[in-house]
Amino acid sequence: MPELIIAVSDLSETWRSMTVEGEIDLATADHLASALEEARSNGTGNLVVDLSSSPFMDSTGLKTLVLANRRFAEAGRQLVLAVHGGPISRLIDVSGVDSSIRVVAKPADVLATEK
Repeated sequence: MPELIIAVSDLSETWRSMTVEGEIDLATADHLASALEEARSNGTGNLVVDLSSSPFMDSTGLKTLVLANRRFAEAGRQLVLAVHGGPISRLIDVSGVDSSIRVVAKPADVLATEK
């Protein structure tokens, strides 16, 4: 069975980073959704999801991220995607998701906007 490896760490007082390794698809999207919901419900800050170690994501994974973004926004918090190049970046671009979810090249880039 395909597996995702998900690790969460603090970037700053207001930002956490979730690193996702493995393919994000129908078989693994529920695992990602659970991790995102846990991060939302158990935290108070913003979350950057680092997809740079994921080689593939299908529309199921994309939907999971869009729904998580909506839940974070409803809680007055930000969800940001970190991805640079490759098939996931192309999927985000072609789908237009980057018009509703902020995308950065690497997780630390979210700190540049903090004051």
